[in-house]
Amino acid sequence: MLADLRIVEAKLFTASGLQEGGVAVDEGKIVRVAREPNLPKADRTLNLSGKILLPGLIDAHVHLRDMELSYKEDFISGTAAAAAGGFTTVLDMPNTKPPTNSSERLREKIEVAKGKIMVNVGFYSSFPEDQTDYPSLSSSGMTAFKINLYKPSSKIDVDDRKTLLEAFKNVAKVDRPVAVHAEDRRMVEELQAGLRAAGRTRPLDFLSAHPSEAEEKSLAKVLDIVQYALCRTHFCHVSSHKCIAPIREAKRFLGVTCETTPHHLLLTKDMIVRKGGQAIIDPPLRTAEDNSRLMDAFIKGEVDIIGSDHSPHSLEEKGRENVWDIPPGFPGLETTLPLLFTKVSDGTIPLYRLMESLTSKPAEIFHLKGKGALMEGYDADLTAVDLKERFIVDPSEFRTKAKYSPFEGWRLIGRPFLTVVGGSVVYEDGEITAKPGQGAIVKAL
Repeated sequence: MLADLRIVEAKLFTASGLQEGGVAVDEGKIVRVAREPNLPKADRTLNLSGKILLPGLIDAHVHLRDMELSYKEDFISGTAAAAAGGFTTVLDMPNTKPPTNSSERLREKIEVAKGKIMVNVGFYSSFPEDQTDYPSLSSSGMTAFKINLYKPSSKIDVDDRKTLLEAFKNVAKVDRPVAVHAEDRRMVEELQAGLRAAGRTRPLDFLSAHPSEAEEKSLAKVLDIVQYALCRTHFCHVSSHKCIAPIREAKRFLGVTCETTPHHLLLTKDMIVRKGGQAIIDPPLRTAEDNSRLMDAFIKGEVDIIGSDHSPHSLEEKGRENVWDIPPGFPGLETTLPLLFTKVSDGTIPLYRLMESLTSKPAEIFHLKGKGALMEGYDADLTAVDLKERFIVDPSEFRTKAKYSPFEGWRLIGRPFLTVVGGSVVYEDGEITAKPGQGAIVKAL
C-alpha cells in the first residue's frame, strides 16, 4: 500500500515506554507502528532524527471564547494556539456569550466552530434550565456537562441540594461526565462583599475572597450528592491540597476523577504580587505547600490529568486597577507541555505519568474513542517534541490573542515542533500549516 504519511526515526511513546520506530498514516488513521523497514511507503515522509513522537495531546479544559467574546479569543486563534502547543484535541467550556446551556445553543456553537477550528474540538454544556433537555444535548454532540458552583452559566439554583441532585441524576441517565468548578458561592460572595465595603481592591484581595476553604466545602457538598446520583464526576483545576484526601477516598467507591493545572503545580500567590491582575485566576494561586502536595498527588496518579484552563482575556481587562473588575484567567495552551517537560527533564515528573495525564487518561475519562495512544487503528493525532531545545517564554510570539503570561521569561525545555491532526500536518517548525475548518468536532461515545 501507499500511505498518506509516514514518520520515521522517532522515539515513540507507547504503553511500554519509549521505543525506536515510526508510524504510517492513511485516511486519518494510524495504520502501522513499526521500525522503518516494516513501514509502507508514503506520499510524504518526515524524519524525526531521534526526537520524541507522542500521541496527540488532549486538553480537557479550555476556553475558546468566540461569538460575542471573540475580542478575547476565537476558534481560529484558540485552535492555532492549541496546535502550536502540541494539543490535537481540546474540550471547550460553556461559559461563553451567549452561554452553552441548551441543545439549541450547542448546535449554534458547533455551526460557528465548524468553519474555523484547526484541531479537534469537543464541547461542554452547562446544566440546562429545561430538565428534559439532557437527552437532546447528549445527542447533539456535547462531550460533558460543566457546573461552576460559584458562578454558574445556567439558571438552575446551585445552592439548592434537591435541585442539584436532580441535575446530577439527569447527567447519569445520559452517561456523560460532569465537570465541577468547586467553590462555595455564598462564602465567596460574603467575603468579597466585606472586602469591597472595606475598600480592599488590590490583586491579593482576590485571594482573600477565594480561600481554599471555599473549595474544600464545595467539594464535600458535591461528593455527598454524587454518592446518590452515581454519575461520573470530574473536579476541575484542584488548587487546595486538602481536597486530595476526600477525592482519594471517593475514588474507591465512586466514578470520581480530578485535574490540576500547571500554574497550580508551579506558581504561588507571590506571583500575584509580581504580575498583579495578569496572575489573577480562579481558583487562585495558593501556597508552596499546595504546590508540593499537589505535585506529589499528581506523580502518584491521585490527580488524574492536567488541564491548562486556557482562559484568555484582553490586556486592557487584565490591567484594570480594581481587582473586582479584572476577569480571572490567563492563556495556557502554548506553555503547558514545555512547562511540564521541563519538570520531566529535572527528574521531578516521570515521563509516563505526564503522558498518561495528557493523552490516555483524558481520552478514558471523556470517552474519546480512538484517541490517546500510538496504536494501529487509532486516530492519526500526533505530537513531536524536541527535548534538546531550550527557549524563553515570550508571549509576543503566542498564537492566542492573549499575549501575556505569568510564565514570561521562564527558561523551558521541550517545545513541540510538529502537530498532526487526523493525519494532516497542522503545525510544523513554528508555522501553522492548517486551514480554518480543517479540525473536526469531537463527540463522546
